[in-house]
Amino acid sequence: MSDPVNNNKQIQQDMDPVIHELEKKGISFNTREGDFTGLGDVVESTLQSFGITEERFKTWFNLRECNCNKRKKWLNNLFSWKKLKDRD
Repeated sequence: MSDPVNNNKQIQQDMDPVIHELEKKGISFNTREGDFTGLGDVVESTLQSFGITEERFKTWFNLRECNCNKRKKWLNNLFSWKKLKDRD
């Protein structure tokens, strides 16, 4: 049976160099986050609607830090769109 803690650590070890390499090539986060929403925001709000928060995730997998915010920003940079203005 697979160990979720070790699986998560392996995923993090695999993803961190990818994110670092993309950052070295000039691919960075949106700097005007307030004007945009993206895939990371959608994933976060969907997980939260099921009660899965960053703190709960860290507790489940016995992590001090999960880099959730960094991955959220990375996903937002990968796929984002301009927010619609509220219409009166």
